[in-house]
Amino acid sequence: MKFKATKKVDELVDLFSNLRERSIKSGEKDENIRHEFLRDVNFILHERKPAVSFNWNKIFWFLALPTLVVLLGFFLNDTDSSTPCLVDTEVVLLHDITRKPSDCSLMCEGVNEVPRISNLSKEEFIARYAYSGRPVIITDAAKNWSAVGKFSFRFFKHLYSKNKEAAEENADLGCLFFPYQTGFDSLTEALSMPKKRAEWRGEPWYIGWSNCDPVVREELRKYYTKPGFLPDDAETGDQDWIFMGGPGPGAPIHLDMVQRPSWQAQLSGQKIWTLIPPPECEHICQSLHVTVNKGDIIVLDTNQWYHSTKIVPTGELSVTIGAEYD
Repeated sequence: MKFKATKKVDELVDLFSNLRERSIKSGEKDENIRHEFLRDVNFILHERKPAVSFNWNKIFWFLALPTLVVLLGFFLNDTDSSTPCLVDTEVVLLHDITRKPSDCSLMCEGVNEVPRISNLSKEEFIARYAYSGRPVIITDAAKNWSAVGKFSFRFFKHLYSKNKEAAEENADLGCLFFPYQTGFDSLTEALSMPKKRAEWRGEPWYIGWSNCDPVVREELRKYYTKPGFLPDDAETGDQDWIFMGGPGPGAPIHLDMVQRPSWQAQLSGQKIWTLIPPPECEHICQSLHVTVNKGDIIVLDTNQWYHSTKIVPTGELSVTIGAEYD
C-alpha cells in the first residue's frame, strides 16, 4: 500500500517538479539542477554560526530535511518513471546533504589547477596529496602496465563470458553496475550489446561497474600493479572500479559513497573531469577542469569533490580502472 502524502507535501513536490520542468525548458541540464539543489541544501546544513547563536529555523531544517528528502525521492521517482528525476535516489541525496563538512584549507585553498607530476615519490605523495583531498595527476605511474591499451570492450566481454556469475550485480557484496543513460539492466546485457553499438556506430554508451569476484580480480591484476606512489603499507582494497565508454557524456555530477580516497588510471582514450568544491568551500576554492590522458592516473577524494566526466573523441574507447586506498 502506497504512502499517502499530506497536502503540503503534495504541494512541495509539485513546486519542485514545476521548477525542474521550467529549468529544463530554459536549457538547463538535469545534473546542473541537481547540483544547485544540493549546493543550496548543503549551505543550510553546513553554514557556520557562532556557538552561542541558536537558529531554531535551521535546527528544524536539520531535523526535518532528511525526512523531506525521502519523501521527495519517493514522489519524484513515483510520478513518471520515463523521465529523469531531480533526485536520483533518496539514499544518494541523504549522503550528499549529511556528509561531514570538508577542511577547505587542506583540500583546495589556493588550488587553481590539478597538478601534473611525474616521478612522484611516496614521501611527497603522503605529505601533499594522499589524505589532504587535493587532486593530482601522476603522468608516468602506469607506464609499465600491460593493461594500458590491453583492456578493451572485447577484453571484458571475453573475461566475463568465462565468469558469468561475476557479471551479476550483488549489492550486498558491493558488486554494482552503473548503466547511466544506456538503458542496460546489467553488465551481462551491456557486454552483449550489438557490435555496431559497441564500436560507437550506434547509440552512445558509457557504463561502470565494481568487480569483487576473486577470479576476475586475479586475472585483472596480471595486467596492473599497485601504483608506485602509494605508501608501502597502503592497501588498494579488493574491488576494482571499471568505467568504459565512447565519446560523449560520462558520469553526471555527483559525490561518491565510498569509504576512502581513490585513484583512477586512464588505460585508453581521454577523459575530461570537472571538479566542483563542496558548498562550504566555494568562498575560497574554485571549480577545476582537467584532461586525463592515456597512461595518466588521477588521485581524488570523490567523497568531497563533486565531479563529472566527459569522454573526448580520440578514436579510442575510454577505459579506466581504479580502486580505493587507505
